[in-house]
Amino acid sequence: MKILIASLQCESNTCSPIATLRSDYDFAAGEAMLAKVHVEDLLLEAGATIVPTIYAHALPGGAMDKDDYLWFVDQIVAPLESEEVDGIWLYLHGALYVEGIGSGESYLLKRIRERVGDSIPIAVGFDFHANNSDDLIELANIVCGFRTAPHVDQIETERKAMRLLLHCLKNNLLPTPRMARPYVMIPGDAVQTALHPMSKIMGEADRLEGEEGVLCAQVFGGQQWVDSPFTGPSIVVTHASDPAIAQRHADDLSKLYWDMRHEFGFLVDALEPQAALDLALSLPDKLVFISDSGDNTTAGASGDNAFFIEMVKNSSASNILIAGIADEEATKRCYEVPLGEKVTLEVGGLLSTKSVRTTISGVVLHRGDILGYTGEYAGRSATLDCGPFTVVVTENRTALTREDIFQSIDLDPRRFQTVVVKLGYLFPDLAKMADKSILAFTPGSSAERIEDIGLKEIRRPMFPFDDDFYEA
Repeated sequence: MKILIASLQCESNTCSPIATLRSDYDFAAGEAMLAKVHVEDLLLEAGATIVPTIYAHALPGGAMDKDDYLWFVDQIVAPLESEEVDGIWLYLHGALYVEGIGSGESYLLKRIRERVGDSIPIAVGFDFHANNSDDLIELANIVCGFRTAPHVDQIETERKAMRLLLHCLKNNLLPTPRMARPYVMIPGDAVQTALHPMSKIMGEADRLEGEEGVLCAQVFGGQQWVDSPFTGPSIVVTHASDPAIAQRHADDLSKLYWDMRHEFGFLVDALEPQAALDLALSLPDKLVFISDSGDNTTAGASGDNAFFIEMVKNSSASNILIAGIADEEATKRCYEVPLGEKVTLEVGGLLSTKSVRTTISGVVLHRGDILGYTGEYAGRSATLDCGPFTVVVTENRTALTREDIFQSIDLDPRRFQTVVVKLGYLFPDLAKMADKSILAFTPGSSAERIEDIGLKEIRRPMFPFDDDFYEA
């Protein structure tokens, strides 16, 4: 039994002007990729021969450059020219959008099918925020994804997809998944799977997976910052032998999603920026995190909008940490002066025309490499004490989602009263730390409110633009 494995992950944001390039990816090829995924032991236990191809993971960003994307695809497909395989395992994102192509996942699956035909089972693991194209269910045999947002089951999803692939190979199954769409777009940061109403929808999906023959019942929330006809939630159900049962279950889950559309809402205080800052400052005895949601790097935004810094400068705020802002030139300048020296810098506004540029003056407290979103090296950083506020500048776009990322630059968020991060909802590590979490409706490429994004290519009708309709 021979199984080809590959992983290509990036969440696109077509509102961002910054193209995602091959150089943006954490990359490993051949045997080296096995350390990046979590399925080797399952394959060895099954006695399988592994055909490793590539692992490539990038921080969310703008639409991907076509030529760079095709290079990755060629690395995945190339072994199929000389190797006959029995199954294929893919760990993808689901919202990779490629310039001139569209869905990167759909294109990759088509290229693979051209090589192996329709009789080889393909299992795919996706992010919860996948935007699934219609042809997905004709191209893959197993479709599963994260069941959590914020995400804590990435490894579990990798392994689930592999276990299901091995199950299909052992039992000579070639399932045909079915899909339904609820035509409901909810801001991603208003959807947390452990909380109502998504907890009820996911609970029903869990129940269905307990039924005989149902291999996977997956709810995908979609990713709102991709302007395409396949943007939005989808339900994909895989039955071992009966596509009709799978379709019925998918339709039922989709209808439940639709019926609960008015029950979604932001789960923390969601306010205009000045109101968010005022609320934080009114709570001097609490550690408050404010999400600069319009410049959310985990949603593909540029991370270089100094809007919030400018607002803090013009306020009476104190003891605030801005973590952080992407500016390669400003970071370089901090490495050209001695530690402890005061420097005046212009920061922000170089990556996106939507971003504000401003001036700061501060003492360089710290310089050093910062961890990235997935624990990888994310480049150099510097921390500046600007009196009432402290700023972290980074040479690359960086997502400070966990405490160990702060620790990598010798920074303790607990020393501050208010911490501003370029996120939407707080990731679990920071949520545990925060006494109070506030989401600010700041401007930028990751605008929270669906109506503010300027989507033109999505399917209509679609809630919240339209209501009182339903298509299953």
